[in-house]
Amino acid sequence: MSKIIIERALLSDNSAICELCQIPMVGDISLTMERDPDYFINAGIQNQEVEIYVCRQQNRIVGVFSIGKRTVFFDGSPRQLRYFSDLRIHPEFQKSMLLVRMSRFLKTNKIIQENEISHAVIFSENKTMTDLIEKVDDHFLKKASLLKFSLYGDYCSYMISLSKQRKKKKSNLHIRKAESKDIETMQLFFNKEAPSKQLYPCYNFSCLDDSYYYGLKINDFYLAFEKEKLVGITGVWDQRKFKQTKIYSYSGSIKFVRPLLNIASKITKGFILPEPGEKLNYFMLHTILTQNNEPKIFKDLLEKIYADNYLSEFSYFLCGLDKNDGLCHVFKDFTKRIVKGGVYSVSFDTEIGRGNSISPNFYLETARI
Repeated sequence: MSKIIIERALLSDNSAICELCQIPMVGDISLTMERDPDYFINAGIQNQEVEIYVCRQQNRIVGVFSIGKRTVFFDGSPRQLRYFSDLRIHPEFQKSMLLVRMSRFLKTNKIIQENEISHAVIFSENKTMTDLIEKVDDHFLKKASLLKFSLYGDYCSYMISLSKQRKKKKSNLHIRKAESKDIETMQLFFNKEAPSKQLYPCYNFSCLDDSYYYGLKINDFYLAFEKEKLVGITGVWDQRKFKQTKIYSYSGSIKFVRPLLNIASKITKGFILPEPGEKLNYFMLHTILTQNNEPKIFKDLLEKIYADNYLSEFSYFLCGLDKNDGLCHVFKDFTKRIVKGGVYSVSFDTEIGRGNSISPNFYLETARI
């Protein structure tokens, strides 16, 4: 371990970091969350100020993590917060002291200040991280100066199948894709509604050419109008060119029954379990915002997005929300799966981490996790 150096990542490290991102998240269905061909593209979407560190053992990279900054709404005002993500440790070092060394590095170099809050999202399937968080309370690890992860909210990622035709429903709203002429109206609506939710990313719709919005175009946003008044926004984002989710393997029981499950899914128009090695085809919803957080507006936007993508190249789409957000109720009659996780405050200060430093009613952009 003494030969390992932790330092800022270089662009020339890209291939080695992409290889680390191929390490599977082990579970009943093991997945790889890959970042080919350029890890730094996704890092620029996660954070406006990218800050990536690698653990280098001679000419080999054995660990990586991102701790960049992004501007979000915090208690109603824009504030720059760090986002801790993409922790990857080579399997040979997962039971070593490398995580402790990473944490000490952050503290010694004052990358995360004593009273600073950062945040992270950890899904329940990520047993490696959830087990680590449980160990943080152990006396030994407290002495080791590990970052404290404190849960302050439950996060639900909804996987909505696009294989079942839905009945066309009447709407009192006019829903269409955005155009350049809408940017000023969109910004005014955003500035009014977004501050009501903690951690909502601060957007500037006139800057879609920036790397923070990589791959987005103005017509990727759907707008809902009540007569001439804008009352809702929801965007779609296809990130497959720089972020892939692949099936790595199935556990023994699922592997055995997968053919039968797929036959049933074809009949019910549900989810098909792909072959190992296959890439999942989905897009993400983002910039979800409605007047007074009204679910009916969001539901009408969803129906339009669903209709536009039914039986397309996409198998499903993803939408992540605070478990207690009233918008969650709109998914009750969609064919779906729910992946649960937690939103954590991350700090060296136990009191800050365990206090109500970030109130409920949060919004974390699925596309920026």
